[in-house]
Amino acid sequence: MNSNYRCNMRSVVGGMLLVVLTGCMAPTTPMAEYASENAISIRYSAYDTVPTLTAEAQDMAVKHCAKYGKFANYRGGNAANALTTEEIHRFACERRKTDDGSVIAGQSRRPGYVIIN
Repeated sequence: MNSNYRCNMRSVVGGMLLVVLTGCMAPTTPMAEYASENAISIRYSAYDTVPTLTAEAQDMAVKHCAKYGKFANYRGGNAANALTTEEIHRFACERRKTDDGSVIAGQSRRPGYVIIN
C-alpha cells in the first residue's frame, strides 16, 4: 500500500469517528443570554441538523416568566452562527398561553437535500 492511501484511510476513519461521537453528545446546560419582564433568550449547544428545544430550556423559560405572573410562549430558535452547535431559543412572557407546538413543528422539519448529477 502506498502512503497516500493509508493517510486517506486514516482521514476517513477519523472523520467517521468524529461524526459518531458528535451524534452521541447531549445538549449542554442552558444559560439565559437575555432576560426581561417580557422575554427570555436561552443559549446552549445541541447536536442536530435542526434547532433542538430541550425540556430544561423550556422549564427555565417557564420559571422566569412565572416570576412576572406570565406564561412562556415559544417564539423559535436558531443557530448562534454557522460554525458552532450553539443555539439560541426565544420565549415571550405573555398574559395568555399560546400553542408552542406549531412553532416547534415548523422548525423541526429536516432540510431537504438536492442531488446534483
